[in-house]
Amino acid sequence: MSARLKRKLLIVDDDGVDVRFVVRAFSEVTHEVAITHADDADAATLMLDSQDFDYVLLDINMPGISGVDLLRRIRDNKRTAVLPVIMFTSSMSQIDIYRSYENGANAYALKPSSVTGYRRFAEGFTRFWVDIAVAPCPPGE
Repeated sequence: MSARLKRKLLIVDDDGVDVRFVVRAFSEVTHEVAITHADDADAATLMLDSQDFDYVLLDINMPGISGVDLLRRIRDNKRTAVLPVIMFTSSMSQIDIYRSYENGANAYALKPSSVTGYRRFAEGFTRFWVDIAVAPCPPGE
């Protein structure tokens, strides 16, 4: 049986505590996901332009460019247009939820309130996005 390649996840979030919780949870759940962090939309845009990622975990409320505006950038860029983007936020606003899906989010998840919740999120993410979902690749590849 051949070894699977690590999947690359970009976390875009200005809250370092939340990022640490996510990284810790994934490290406890799987070794199949390599995590890169960008703390704002501009840094994320540079990374997305120069590296390939399999998924983006995107906060909405960030200083400067919002997560929804970054989502629009991602969808408008031919290179990243079909990249799976999961909004990962503390916002329960119906407007944020609607705007995220309207602009092409693949999922909308609330940030957990406990270490156990982050672990459950990492388990669910891995079970679906890594083990079950089929990733898009450009036609002809």
